[in-house]
Amino acid sequence: MRLAFTALKLQGYEKKGMIYSENSIGKFEWLYTGILLGMTYGLPALGIVLPDILSAGIMLAFIPAGLLGLKKVLTFTGYREINQKLLFQMMNQMDAVADTTKKISQKNISSDLSIGSNREGFEYLNELFIKRHQKILWKSTKRIAFACVCLIGAILLILALKPAVKPEINDMIMTYLPYFVWIMYLINRGTGFTKALFMNCDHSLLTYSFYKWPEYILKLFQIRLREIIKINAFPAVIIGIGLSVILYFSGGTKNAVNYMVIVVSILCMSVFFSIHYLTIYYLLQPFNATTEIKSGTYQIVVSATYFISFLMLKFHMSTLIFGLMTILFCLIYSVAACVLVYRLAPRTFRLRT
Repeated sequence: MRLAFTALKLQGYEKKGMIYSENSIGKFEWLYTGILLGMTYGLPALGIVLPDILSAGIMLAFIPAGLLGLKKVLTFTGYREINQKLLFQMMNQMDAVADTTKKISQKNISSDLSIGSNREGFEYLNELFIKRHQKILWKSTKRIAFACVCLIGAILLILALKPAVKPEINDMIMTYLPYFVWIMYLINRGTGFTKALFMNCDHSLLTYSFYKWPEYILKLFQIRLREIIKINAFPAVIIGIGLSVILYFSGGTKNAVNYMVIVVSILCMSVFFSIHYLTIYYLLQPFNATTEIKSGTYQIVVSATYFISFLMLKFHMSTLIFGLMTILFCLIYSVAACVLVYRLAPRTFRLRT
């Protein structure tokens, strides 16, 4: 079937100059795909099964069609022309995407010339960046924080109107703290922060050698880490305090330390993701000059982070134990991240090609 279809498209190019691209299929291909999917899944769903002889006849009919297609594929002489035209189209599409991305990015950056800073060095650079990127960095965070406040308020209202649910909610908070690893992963702004850093700052400054000196890298890393922690901590603190308040009004806990552990552990989860994304950005810097991700290792690490965070939904553990483990892990990871960035980033923090 594939050979027959390919031969048909090659013949279309010879007769009408039509170029087929698998990245942009037309109405006929969608219709054909829909019919086949309908026969494959729709008919059995309706209780209709094609007779074996009919299924076999359809499959056998494609064998000679495929052989004819193979002849066309082997004898066709215009592959170079087609690929040149496809490459030209692809380059135009990439330029259009890059131009669109640039325009969207520029809209989100303040052009107010009165924005300034009284600080010096990297602190000056960082403050200007934060002030000019308020829309990118803080807008969604404030929305998430507002949604968290509304959700916490709704749960407290339910507790007041339906006291019977208090034991169930209390038990959930005391055993389902691992779930919040997934939640903090979802609301974390680490990837957006690092992409904004590269697009509007680092892609230019990385051309200077001083920008990659170990002491400067570590200093700027710590400054940026402080900022991303503040951005992510805003909703995290609301969630942590909200959970403690819900725990209190749902029946409370015999060990008062649990209240503090919940708040601190949620905050540590937020801090971990902040450190994690900034660290892999410095150690694996994945972007090229047009902000395309060119690092397979970076994508693997990001995917592994997603997978492990999702697995946390499977864990049920005492809030006190899991919370203390989270706090300890965050402290160890923070120290390790600073050491790795200082030692390795001078070699890894560079423009991709």
